[in-house]
Amino acid sequence: MVAVTRFLARAAQAEPISKLATPVSKLELPTSVKTKDFFRECMRVLPWAVKNYKLEELTSVPELRSTISALFKQHSSIENPQVVDILIYKGREELEMVMLQHKQRHHLIADYIRVPAAVKREAEKRSESDLSPFLEQFYLNKR
Repeated sequence: MVAVTRFLARAAQAEPISKLATPVSKLELPTSVKTKDFFRECMRVLPWAVKNYKLEELTSVPELRSTISALFKQHSSIENPQVVDILIYKGREELEMVMLQHKQRHHLIADYIRVPAAVKREAEKRSESDLSPFLEQFYLNKR
């Protein structure tokens, strides 16, 4: 009983376990460094992915690089380090799925090749008003 009491007294005076053993993922690197490292890692994998998934007939490596950089730029306004870490984690998970070939060719085409082209087309359609004068007036008079 005395030994247990001594053990508990020492444990109360000792450092908390969370301070002694911090996981590697909790290393305090600036989010910009983590993001740049992940971005570079993605860019290094692209030539392999284009060749391995036979995407040469649909896109080129520079076009795919611009698509991926646009995806990174979408989230450039996020400042919260925890949210940035979550986004990097999800991105690494996606990259690993591509590298291990858990995704198939049509997944990459749908996610990274066709979608940006469709988004550009939709933006062009929105800029050009193909609506009749009646519909333009109807949309303007929202009630």
